[in-house]
Amino acid sequence: MRIAYNNLIDDLVLADFTASTQATGFPITNVQEQRLSVRWRTTSPTAQSVIIDMGSAVSVTVAALGGHNLSASATTTIAGGTSASVFTTAVSITRHADLMLSFFASKTYRYWRLSITDPTNTDGYIEVGRLWLGTYITVSPSSLLDFRVTKKRSDMVTIGKNRQKYASAGEGWREFGLSFPATGATTLSAIQTMYDTVGNHTSMIFCNFDTDVSYPLVYPCYVSVKGDIAFQHDKRQRYTYGLTLEENL
Repeated sequence: MRIAYNNLIDDLVLADFTASTQATGFPITNVQEQRLSVRWRTTSPTAQSVIIDMGSAVSVTVAALGGHNLSASATTTIAGGTSASVFTTAVSITRHADLMLSFFASKTYRYWRLSITDPTNTDGYIEVGRLWLGTYITVSPSSLLDFRVTKKRSDMVTIGKNRQKYASAGEGWREFGLSFPATGATTLSAIQTMYDTVGNHTSMIFCNFDTDVSYPLVYPCYVSVKGDIAFQHDKRQRYTYGLTLEENL
């Protein structure tokens, strides 16, 4: 299990981003917004890029995009650079209808370039709601077997006294109920640091099966922690605990 919760671009300002194009009302800084519906939009679907100046060299092991409109033929890459014009070999970010992400060996650079081209996009532009550059923690032992996925909805439904239904459709999302076996100090410390950082207020990326994306019900997800984390002592300072995560849209 992998969790990414420190998005290194979130503390940057507008001057740190150089987008090839941005449509009026859809600035590049929208990729820092937690809501996936708030998006950066280009004026063309081809040869689009964003150069990001981190201010100093940072290590990155995961790149992700959420809330996008990319078609199946889109090509998306991320590359680190020694300057704003010289970049190393790019890493591909595999297209998926939901969250797109790529894990790779640690790369440390000050400058980063996101490149996207999608010539068959019928919208005539590219949209991205969330851009993520950061690192991840590995949760071990994980919750590979003992977990629950609940499909939830926000539909508004009222049943009248004669069993007549009045309803308006809402949105659907997933809730993940995860239970972890007795766990030692290293992972417990990482989980506590994660929770102290994001609480219930900040979204993060959850990958139950690391890089395996073949299970649609538990495909990597943009989530936030719901509620508290309780640690139950097992023996010899090893603890069992649970996490409830809710998908964010």
